[in-house]
Amino acid sequence: MRYRCAWCLKDMGPVKGSTRSDTEISHGICSNCRDNAIFQEGVPLQRYLDSFAIPIFVVDRNVMVTAVNRRACEVLGKEPTEVVQHLGGNVFECEYARLPEGCGRTIHCSGCTIRRTVTKCFMTGEPQSMVPVYLNPDSPSSRSLLITTMKVANFVMLRVEHLE
Repeated sequence: MRYRCAWCLKDMGPVKGSTRSDTEISHGICSNCRDNAIFQEGVPLQRYLDSFAIPIFVVDRNVMVTAVNRRACEVLGKEPTEVVQHLGGNVFECEYARLPEGCGRTIHCSGCTIRRTVTKCFMTGEPQSMVPVYLNPDSPSSRSLLITTMKVANFVMLRVEHLE
């Protein structure tokens, strides 16, 4: 078994004493990302989020985006005002979020991978890593992404690993 940083995906070497295969991964935080997190103390949240070169969203229990970094806005092609204080389904343009019930309230929302992953992270406190998400799989404009979540206080930091 090997360690991998949950934030930057850097390989941190083998897990000492593990008899598991080297293809199995356990997640932690590398010294650079740890230092970046320590740097955050006393630093405004926006400056901290913008220090990451990968898309980061901070969401609440309802998957309402409360903060976003510059990179996430660039990837989505949206302004921060189009992301912050909007539900995840609206931010990622889920076709079900456009229904009259709205994001989080349709029959389809219980199967939403982003919603389920964020909720699991909130409930257990355990980070979720490299979870595959398929946005609007039945649509010609379907996109896929990988997400990683980490609980911080009363929020979840959601990182987009890969977006097609």
